[in-house]
Amino acid sequence: KGDPEGSPVLPHPTGTPEALRWLAAGTAGLILTWTSTFWMTATTLEVYSLHGLFTASLLLLAFRYYGEADPEAAFRRGLLFSLVLGLSFANHLTTGLLLPPLLVLFGAKWRQERTPLRRIVLMALPVLIGPLFYLYLPWRTAAHAKIIWGMPDTPKAIWDFLTVSDFRARLFARQADGEQWWKFLLRLPARTGYAAIPLILWGIAGTFRKARLHCLVLLLAALLPGIYASTYNVPDNIFYFNPGLIAGLPFAGVGAYLLASRLGRQAPPLLAGALLLPLAALPAFFSNLPAADRSGNYFVRDFVENLFSAIKPNAILFALDNHVILHPLYYYQNVEGFRPDVIVLSNHGLQKGWFGRQLSYLHPEIYRSARREIEEYRLYLEAIESGRTRDYRLLDEKYYRMLGAIVAANCDRHPIYITSEFDPEQHRSFHPGFQRIPEGLAWRLYRAGETPEEFPYREFAYRNLPYPHSDADAGRHAYLYMLKERALFEASRGKPELALQWLDQAARSFPGEKLLSDTHNGRWVVPNRYREVLATRTKLLQAMKNK
Repeated sequence: KGDPEGSPVLPHPTGTPEALRWLAAGTAGLILTWTSTFWMTATTLEVYSLHGLFTASLLLLAFRYYGEADPEAAFRRGLLFSLVLGLSFANHLTTGLLLPPLLVLFGAKWRQERTPLRRIVLMALPVLIGPLFYLYLPWRTAAHAKIIWGMPDTPKAIWDFLTVSDFRARLFARQADGEQWWKFLLRLPARTGYAAIPLILWGIAGTFRKARLHCLVLLLAALLPGIYASTYNVPDNIFYFNPGLIAGLPFAGVGAYLLASRLGRQAPPLLAGALLLPLAALPAFFSNLPAADRSGNYFVRDFVENLFSAIKPNAILFALDNHVILHPLYYYQNVEGFRPDVIVLSNHGLQKGWFGRQLSYLHPEIYRSARREIEEYRLYLEAIESGRTRDYRLLDEKYYRMLGAIVAANCDRHPIYITSEFDPEQHRSFHPGFQRIPEGLAWRLYRAGETPEEFPYREFAYRNLPYPHSDADAGRHAYLYMLKERALFEASRGKPELALQWLDQAARSFPGEKLLSDTHNGRWVVPNRYREVLATRTKLLQAMKNK
């Protein structure tokens, strides 16, 4: 629909059936569905898939409200929009990025129709229903849930949760961990199957000519998420581009409609649309299907099983990586009951002040064993966050003192392991008085001078991914690095032949340049680790030859 009087934005050519509009809309929908960013979002166990549904629903409801001429019907549509808006805020706060363009749209309608302020306020009241769902958080926290982030059980903790205090330093920051805006634009043609780009451009031009307000609103709704995503420094910021795609791809539908109408001058428009418009979407399907097909994706599962196969019963594992270890374990341990005997302590969680309180009820014996150091770190972190002090060096000292206290107090009852990301050169003060021994895909801690247990050679089998992925690169880094470290350990004990076996297995874990992602791990870390493996192997062979 077009303006409030109901005149269509894009009049049908003479003889063009209504079905052509649905074909054009379906084409845009298929392009969106098969775009790799949207497809990946839809298959991700996170809030982003539901956020995509809310984004599309809000745009649809907003334009229907704007195009409704009957005041009472428009009021009902506005109430529904407000209700969905509140629910969307309860799911993800980046819903706020839609407010500026939609306020432009609504403001034009209210100004044109001279809508009374009282009616606008009444229409907006249902937005308050959605945020009531946040009341679930303190109630669920009080029940001592196994998995809850932020411990929102006090007014301050709830406020910190709602204002994303844990990630505030990453907001509007220089993009280093995620996808930059210019890379997103360069990759957009491939992600949409190339054919969508001319349709989008044609659709923008056509919408600008026929309905400039609609064009402005959709462009704003597409650009704001992109700006936000490009300045949100997290590895998975690609998901934050998705609402912009949802807002921008209706232009492809307009372009598809104009294309079919143009072709309809030589053939029946419906026949032209039925033949050509699906072809515009199919390139996206075929180009993105290999990466979107998760039916053979067992890489992370195999990595976790290989990692834990070398971990002793009732162990404590300090884990740095979230995506490849911590997040999968939320599922494996709590749903499938995989290795519930292992206590996994996340570095990302341990750095938060609330984690100590969570530790006190999840693992009270660990909390009690290092209570003084945990509370000292927590109190000093609160002083940092409140601005009473800015000595981050002392904060680091207290943090590592806390970790060391946990290790020292529990090493006699629990084998202690550290994942490969804790580089010994960068974390020297982690465990004073202990030595690191590479066992499988993790370091095991032994007291200084203690004789390590024998760790026989084993093959770590896994199913590789046929396409690049950053999580796979993180796992490959662990295989390359830890197997090489085990080889160096065996060589230091006078077992060069065994060391060669570990090095050969490490070298086989390198998949080749084509299967590495365009991330820091894929471009630099994994290739450099592979070169280290080859160089170590060459030196070892030379040493064996010299003997």
